[in-house]
Amino acid sequence: MLFIDRAWLVRRAVVVATLCLALFTISFLRSPAFQPTAATAWQADRPLTRADSPDDRVALTFDVTWQKQELAKILDILDQAGVKATFFVGGTFLQLYPDMVKEIARRGHEVGTLGQQIRDLSGMPENEIVSNLLGSQSALAKILGGPVRYFRPPSGKAPPEVLRAAHQARLVTVTYALDGQDHLGLTADQIVRRVVRKAQRGDIIRLTASDFVTETAEALPRILEGLQRRGFKLVRISDLVPADDG
Repeated sequence: MLFIDRAWLVRRAVVVATLCLALFTISFLRSPAFQPTAATAWQADRPLTRADSPDDRVALTFDVTWQKQELAKILDILDQAGVKATFFVGGTFLQLYPDMVKEIARRGHEVGTLGQQIRDLSGMPENEIVSNLLGSQSALAKILGGPVRYFRPPSGKAPPEVLRAAHQARLVTVTYALDGQDHLGLTADQIVRRVVRKAQRGDIIRLTASDFVTETAEALPRILEGLQRRGFKLVRISDLVPADDG
């Protein structure tokens, strides 16, 4: 007669039930029927431009697309001021200067992605946008040794197809509340006045850290000083927005 260990059967049944529940949960979370949390829906429905900061914080961000001399100057200025920021890196820059991307992170700054190509993603098929973002996310994660959380559309536009694609790639879409417009040929004085006068609590501020814009590094010390004089604390995006807001 075959002897059956009833305790073993019970343990096995518990394990099987647990695995089934886990598989069901994963399938449910990925299904269209899943109703996301408010934070997840908020990310999927609109880009992050600012946050309801509990104190006078603003997030300083830089787009990095072309060559590295101005970026190096900006990193040194931020170091001297003790300020940490978020840098959005383009795919070509990552391929050409992976060590510089590592240096950004080594200095305590946050690194996000601009995608593999610096182009307007509006109107592209959604699956192509997802592929673009997954590729850039993977390449950046390999360089940094950890996950990438934030994505900025290079054009600053975030139509529904871009938002959905970023959500599928598990990325928070970030634009900005205040554009420094340094990439439009403003002088250092004009950049300083624009950013310092217009900044409001909770804003995400966009500037440029690429060699085709040489005025930003000149303006940056006065921007930092002016914002701090107004009582703002300058932080990375992850220090502005709670971790569950995306």
